[in-house]
Amino acid sequence: MNKKILALLLALAMVLGLGACGSSGSAAAESAASAPVSAEEAAPLSAQEPEAPAAEETEAPASAPEAAEAPTEEPAAEESVEQLAETTVYIDIAASLEAVFVDVIIPAYKELQPNVTIEYNTGSSSKLLTGIEEAGGIGHDLFFSAGAAQVKTLDETDGLMVADSRVNLLSNQLCLVKGNDIEIAVTGWDNIAEAKSAAICGGSVPVGKYTRIALMNLGILEQSDSPADYTTEDIAAALGGMEIDEADDVEVAAAKAVEGSVEIATIYYSDYYNHQNDLTILAQDDGTLTGVITYPVCLVENAEADDAEKAAAADFLAFLQTDLCLEAYAQYCFVVTAEGS
Repeated sequence: MNKKILALLLALAMVLGLGACGSSGSAAAESAASAPVSAEEAAPLSAQEPEAPAAEETEAPASAPEAAEAPTEEPAAEESVEQLAETTVYIDIAASLEAVFVDVIIPAYKELQPNVTIEYNTGSSSKLLTGIEEAGGIGHDLFFSAGAAQVKTLDETDGLMVADSRVNLLSNQLCLVKGNDIEIAVTGWDNIAEAKSAAICGGSVPVGKYTRIALMNLGILEQSDSPADYTTEDIAAALGGMEIDEADDVEVAAAKAVEGSVEIATIYYSDYYNHQNDLTILAQDDGTLTGVITYPVCLVENAEADDAEKAAAADFLAFLQTDLCLEAYAQYCFVVTAEGS
């Protein structure tokens, strides 16, 4: 009897042991299921290889485009202007160009090319031409004229223009002006003869020549193939005996109107810029009376200029055609006819 009880107890112990192992296995499975193990970690290494592109994408940071653009900043340093050798360039500029050259162009070029000194001579284009001719071009590197005839003479007659260097850079307009403090009957071109006195440049000065062309087209002077040949006396007689004060250049004519020594004057629109607080424009021609008033610029054959001076002169001519200079011309009341660079 005791043996049967002992056998029963042993059998029960074995059953209980098996139940405890099964409970332990279930808890382990539940623990494994709840653990945050990724599929990549659970899979064999060979199974993870297809995910390589994801790793490649993470290697391209959000800032990558900036890194790619960085080299574009380097050309700025490479574009720095090559400095020219120390030298002096001698230029002849029409009187009406003096203000824009002194105020803007020469200082701007000096900042760009500190080794180059620009020495300028100014006056009427005809006198500037005469000076270049008398010197045979020596001591003259660039000529900026207020009329096309002077540059044409320099080229075709004198042979002193550097080949292919001419640029028709600007144009201008003829204006009839009076001093602000002067009370007169003249209101425009149509009744110009009502003035008692006028400042008009001589026929060899571009503005004087264009004044004569305007008077021809107004019917005051007879038509002529050589308008510059009309003398001051001819104009005075055609205007009914008006007193004519012949001015050496356009700036002198403007000054005479400002000071009130004459009732009217003919000047360029660009010269009005210098005196706009003291002058009133009575009439401004758009080219109908004068035709296009061209301002050409060119290099001069200077036999004594060395390579450094010639290089600087050519560089300065190129600078005169840049946007910086074209904007300055427009600001000073010139009409820009060439495209910038």
